[in-house]
Amino acid sequence: MSRHSRPNTPLRIALAVISVLLIVVLMAVTLIYRPSWLHADTPTVERSSVGRTVSPRQRQTYCPSRMTIADTDAYGDSEYQASNGNIASSARYAAFGSVFHSSVASMGADMTASVSMLDKKDDSSDDIFVASGNVDDGSRLQDTRLLTASNGTGAVSSVMSWATDGDLKGVSAASCVVPALKQAFLLSGTKTGLTQQLVVANPSAKDTSVTIRIWGSDKSGALALSTGSTLTVASGKETVLNLSAAASGQDALYATVTGTDTPVAAIVRTVSMDGLTSKGSDYALPNNAFAKSLALYGLNGGDHATLYLYTSRKTDVTVSWIDSKGAQQTNQQELKANRASAIDLGDVPKSATGIAIAASEPVSATAKISDDGPDGQSDFALVNASAPAKISAIAVPDQSTATVGFVNTADGDRTAIVTAYDTDGKQVDRREIAIRPSASTSVRIADINDGDVAAIRLKDPAQAMVWNLRVGQKDVSGAKLAGLAIIGAVDLKEAREQVWANQDMTVVR
Repeated sequence: MSRHSRPNTPLRIALAVISVLLIVVLMAVTLIYRPSWLHADTPTVERSSVGRTVSPRQRQTYCPSRMTIADTDAYGDSEYQASNGNIASSARYAAFGSVFHSSVASMGADMTASVSMLDKKDDSSDDIFVASGNVDDGSRLQDTRLLTASNGTGAVSSVMSWATDGDLKGVSAASCVVPALKQAFLLSGTKTGLTQQLVVANPSAKDTSVTIRIWGSDKSGALALSTGSTLTVASGKETVLNLSAAASGQDALYATVTGTDTPVAAIVRTVSMDGLTSKGSDYALPNNAFAKSLALYGLNGGDHATLYLYTSRKTDVTVSWIDSKGAQQTNQQELKANRASAIDLGDVPKSATGIAIAASEPVSATAKISDDGPDGQSDFALVNASAPAKISAIAVPDQSTATVGFVNTADGDRTAIVTAYDTDGKQVDRREIAIRPSASTSVRIADINDGDVAAIRLKDPAQAMVWNLRVGQKDVSGAKLAGLAIIGAVDLKEAREQVWANQDMTVVR
């Protein structure tokens, strides 16, 4: 043994004892306390979030049933009973772009028992799905499956009803609507003789409820509704609320319909009577457009125009008539915040075909366009003012007569491409529309392919034009009755949603 090893032996023993004690202490600590950073299933970052932009490949659109009066009960003298008369209806269903399949079924029915639409003849984007039908026995639900989600792809359908006797003389028409969690309406008030029926449809597989809020013209702020503010809508069913009873005596209404957990589709059936004299009917559609600059087309000289507006802030607004030469100011006033307003614009000038609205703060606007017939009878159209879209389309109702019109909202000359398709889904016309600043132009459907037009699409790269379809019906015009409706264009912009996935692995400890 080395003479130098003996003095080191106690030191080695001491170090060994200390090491053993440290190991024992560490083992005891780990048995009692384990920090989260030692967990095998805990990520390096305690919580992380990943975002993705997604686009749905299934589209649903709700097409309302034909127009009907609120009360069809037979009581009293038959001469004074309310009647739907000889009401009839038609529907046109169309689907554009990269579509795999599109079908139509009665609301609440099994889609496997649906009416399939025409197949494409090839993969060209210029071919579309088209079908015709009616909504005599109830509303319809159109289900469209997309191959890819992109701009220019989607469903654009419409319905129309008409009558030459009874209390619904004239024409009513509307684009089919997409279910949403929140929808807003600008309505023509609830004065005597006006009936406003809100129809809420639930296309989902589970029951849901919606909350109704209404702002009137008398004062700022939401009204307290006499009928309650919540509706329950069963799966595959529709529920009706009489807005005239809920908020009576208003010159204008702004109403919102908000779903709690599933999208719903909603429209408002508006019927006007003066005693026993029919004053027209139409569908009011959701109006979610808020902007400082809005426009609409669909006027004829001699019509009577009333504008309904709503803003959440005090706003100065200027209203102008639009014709083929440009814009001419007709009204300027201040709007109060959180209140619906009605502006009577009077008779439409002979050359005017559209209305432009310019505001200092974003507003929502809807116009009521009225036309007089014989013996006091009249009809009206409700049309939402809108902002331009790059790609949009309109389905032309079956058995209608129509004029399509365009308004250039830009401060310079603009051009756009209009394409028309027949009832077989084939392209039958393609033309360039050039319009001067703040001016309008129109094309009669009868002048395109001898009137065989089922759908029209507008490509507007400059995003400057607003367009609408003013429709009539030959039986109504043949009876010398007033009959008009206006259908707005549907934006074919790709629907996008941002979805966030939040990671927190500590939930599996």
